Amino acid sequence: MCWPAAGSLAAAGNAIADPASALAAVANALDLKGLDARSDQALVDLLAGGLPRRLRRDLVAAYLGFPFFDIAILPLIADGNIDELDEIKVDRISPEDCSALTSAGGQRLKGALFNAFGAFFSRAYREHDYLWGRLHGAERLIDLVVSSLPAKARPDAANLGEIRRAAFRAIVAAERAHLVDIPDTIAALDAALAE
Repeated sequence: MCWPAAGSLAAAGNAIADPASALAAVANALDLKGLDARSDQALVDLLAGGLPRRLRRDLVAAYLGFPFFDIAILPLIADGNIDELDEIKVDRISPEDCSALTSAGGQRLKGALFNAFGAFFSRAYREHDYLWGRLHGAERLIDLVVSSLPAKARPDAANLGEIRRAAFRAIVAAERAHLVDIPDTIAALDAALAE
């Protein structure tokens, strides 16, 4: 980006009396339309260069989403009460994000039946959902902690699997005596965790 020529600065100097002309003069002097076109072309060239799909999606979302982000955030910054904005990462804990024990079931909670009232009708369903909630919670919390580590400090897939299995075994051992109406679920978990 280069500074505008002196003539454009003179037009910008009249910003109080004629702000529209001043803005047009500065935009013209800085070649903002050309800058937009060059930026768009650079993004297209980058995306056509064989980037992985997820990275392409993130770049496009950030590039196209910036004006909306800017419109939403600018009023918060403009009043001077906020100095900087830090990215806040959001993670969820959901059965849909858990895959370590898919061989033992648990992907669909029993309470989801009957418009989410299924567990009201059966102690076994409540026990099932309670146990799977603990297992899914443990898996996601382990994954969240691991994802926050520097890349070099993260365990490899085999060690991560063993960390998860140790947590799962501890949960099943702690609940075994109390969850008496789901012996098939406990047996399936024992089999999956013995592998």
